Amino acid sequence: MRKIYLKRYHVKKLLPIIIVILGLTIIFYYLKNLRLWEAPMKPSLSIIGVSSQKVPLYGLLEVDLNVTGKFKNPFNPKEVEVSASIETPTGETIEIPAFCYQEFKRELTDGGERLTPVGEQYWKVRFTPVEVGNYRLHVVLKAAGYTTTSEELTFNVHESDRKGFVRISEADRRYFKIENSESLLFVGHNVCWFGARGTFDYDEWFSAMSKAGENITRIWMAPWAFGIEWRKLGYYDLAEAWRLDYVVRKAEEEGIYIILCLMNHGQLQSGGLTGQWNENPYNVKNGGSLSKPEDFWTDENAMDLFKRRLRYIVDRWGYSTHILAWELWNEVELTDNYNFGVVAKWHEEIAEYMRKIDPYKHLITTSSDPRLGGLNGMDFVTVHKYGPQSFKDIAGAIPEIVESLWVSYGKPVLITEFGADWRWFDNPYYYRDVEGVELHNGIWSSILSGSASTSMLWWWDNYIHPYNLYGHFRALSNYLKGVNPEKSGFVKIQAKVLIPSPLRGEDLTEITVYPSLGWVKPEANVFKIDVDGRVANISQLSSFIHGKAHPELKNNPTFIVSVPYGGEAIIHVNSVSRSGATLDLYIDNLLAKREVFGDIDGKNDAEAGEYDLDVEVAVPPGVHEVRLDNSGGDWLTFDYVKFTNAIAKQSKVRAIGLKNEAMALLWIQNKDHTWWNVVNNISIEPVEKAEIELYSFENGSYMVEYWDTYAGAILKAEETPVANGKVQITVENLEKDIALKIYRKNS
Repeated sequence: MRKIYLKRYHVKKLLPIIIVILGLTIIFYYLKNLRLWEAPMKPSLSIIGVSSQKVPLYGLLEVDLNVTGKFKNPFNPKEVEVSASIETPTGETIEIPAFCYQEFKRELTDGGERLTPVGEQYWKVRFTPVEVGNYRLHVVLKAAGYTTTSEELTFNVHESDRKGFVRISEADRRYFKIENSESLLFVGHNVCWFGARGTFDYDEWFSAMSKAGENITRIWMAPWAFGIEWRKLGYYDLAEAWRLDYVVRKAEEEGIYIILCLMNHGQLQSGGLTGQWNENPYNVKNGGSLSKPEDFWTDENAMDLFKRRLRYIVDRWGYSTHILAWELWNEVELTDNYNFGVVAKWHEEIAEYMRKIDPYKHLITTSSDPRLGGLNGMDFVTVHKYGPQSFKDIAGAIPEIVESLWVSYGKPVLITEFGADWRWFDNPYYYRDVEGVELHNGIWSSILSGSASTSMLWWWDNYIHPYNLYGHFRALSNYLKGVNPEKSGFVKIQAKVLIPSPLRGEDLTEITVYPSLGWVKPEANVFKIDVDGRVANISQLSSFIHGKAHPELKNNPTFIVSVPYGGEAIIHVNSVSRSGATLDLYIDNLLAKREVFGDIDGKNDAEAGEYDLDVEVAVPPGVHEVRLDNSGGDWLTFDYVKFTNAIAKQSKVRAIGLKNEAMALLWIQNKDHTWWNVVNNISIEPVEKAEIELYSFENGSYMVEYWDTYAGAILKAEETPVANGKVQITVENLEKDIALKIYRKNS
């Protein structure tokens, strides 16, 4: 009993000591794992690879880096900053930030692309030298209060035939020029994102584009393709970045220049067909700081995060001479509660920041409010134009767009999106345009109007590629070979289609006038139709005839037309609002016809084809005012207005082009050969014969080449004399279009 008592006594006495020892052991173990007494892990830096120590001028130098340290976010330059300091042959020091990188392997499995990471993440520096000679480079790492410098390496840059970065031509500011090379005209279309095949799509697309002579495209960094910051703010998707790496390299190989669009309108749209605000990481509901989309333009945290992303973009892709421009936004005017003044201020700040961080000074633009293109920070103007509502005669609309914007802003003008139909649902019209008439007319009319690039069709993966419409680009690029726009001193060609006089009844034909505006108030409402087919103020003709509901938009049209032998006015009504409409047709202010249109489809769709019928009224011989009005409750839309016996048959010919003292480029089109007439099986009557005079040429002997605009080949060439500064051209049986090259012999 005594022994048991003694044991209990000793255990009781030792228990506090045991508890203390156990507690100290736990604390020691915890502190050991925290390593509080150890110095923080010092970041380290080493160069683990150099692409070459002999680099061609305008070629790429890549330096691979092993960067170690405890970094929560390698994409935050406030936490870890790695930058190469490069001394050029002329003694200038350039700082080129490095970026975090992950290599991937791509595979095509069951029709889809799969990316697999290869190895561990590391860092890269990409640098494009713009002068020859010997360079010195070292890399500096700043993190956790430490600064570490790598060993120095040297490399040599030698002369090469590589072309430099794209600039605005100083000789002719309508056009672009390649550094260390000549200017050129761009031909191309959009390929903004990939499908299930990922980058494998671009293997096919770029190959086909290059073979067709295309040299420009547009790519979006969209949330669903190439977008690097959509899952978590401040952290970048290295798989999507690798995809863009691949596509940029492929574009370089194929000679294609990229307008890289950094943001799309849907990211700041809360509804509609394209709204993505609910998924946007900037949304406060997803952990961001913005309660509504329009806060993006003024929120300091959003601005800081976006600038951080821009820095990564410039660091990773700024090296490429084939990035033609940074496009800050796509269709920014479609974002929620768009305020031009606020958005313009944001654009100016971002453009200034981009020029500060981009050592290569790429061009900067945005889309598609042309007023933004006029800002000091934007290098060129872009605009988008879609039908079907106001774009049935593409070749008639584009020249005025290009010319008016050039006059307004004095910068290159690019139509970077266009199409006969903006819709991708409900059987859009372009599916029926199997010949690609919209594409054909869009690219020829834009280049021959003085644009630096062809208009760029939007529908690539569901139209251009599956319909194999590349021949249109090939034909135009063949025609443009050897044309150096900045040295040409081009001006708009003065062309006149000769009209017989006096006009007989059999000399006359109908004219179809297509609207060019949509849901805006026209600035003009009087449209004079001349016997030669010209229509004054055509860019201000709206497809809407407004009733009582929208007085702020109402400016309904009046046409002044001469019908020497009498004729008809025919209005093709498309659709009406849910409130219905009443079409009133006046001739010389006298009501000639009234048609009441009720809503029959329950839609509020201006392009639904709800009625799809002609309203006709007789017009007596003479000169008359024909007014279209609406005394009903709300709007109606019309596809066109047609006047019979109103113009000379030769006026069906459209001639647009460019010239200088020694040569000219001329495109001659039958105005009736539109996508609208083709898809609707409307008969297109060939122009039997038309004589065209071209003015302001130097006298002498000229060669005239007649080009097949579909085959891209010369049909015939003939010599013609020029006297009194005039070139006279005769075309016969013109069903579609033809192009001419006119140049002085021995010039």
